[in-house]
Amino acid sequence: MDNNNNQKEIIGMVERALDDFRQGMEYREQLSIRIGRRTTQIIRFGMTALSILGLALFYLIFILTKDFSNITTHMTAMSGNMNTMEKSFTSVAGTISQVERTLTLLNEHITVMPALNDSVGNMDSSLGLLRTDVHSMVEQIEYMNGNVLNMTSSMQALNNQFGDMNRTVGNMASNMHQMAKPMKMFPF
Repeated sequence: MDNNNNQKEIIGMVERALDDFRQGMEYREQLSIRIGRRTTQIIRFGMTALSILGLALFYLIFILTKDFSNITTHMTAMSGNMNTMEKSFTSVAGTISQVERTLTLLNEHITVMPALNDSVGNMDSSLGLLRTDVHSMVEQIEYMNGNVLNMTSSMQALNNQFGDMNRTVGNMASNMHQMAKPMKMFPF
């Protein structure tokens, strides 16, 4: 009888141990399911946030590219206006040279009047200085025109680089969609 009691006690202990083991496994399974659900939620929210940030980035790049295109157009127009201004200043410098020659001739013809002669001489020297200043201005405008042309080519290069960056970001977006495909298989 004592042997029977020992066996019943052993069977009871094994039964309790198996029941505890079963409860532990059920708890572990529920915990794994909760962890899986939370992980899925985190991944979904993360992908949504990345998608929103990607869209915002695309929008900003689009606006920046559009604005740089407008700037390049205005710079090209401004370069044309600078060429026109340069021609106008050259024309003014030529006209001033003709005025200087005319005043020199006039000075020779009116040498009879000494006071007028002195005044014309002063005007002649002032016009000479003005002509020199205008020629100096024309040279500076030519230099500015060269700088504007360099800046236009730099802006076009920058515009090309933004186009390349748009393509790279587009490739990144397709990679993001490719990475998100496994998430679509889950039913939740």
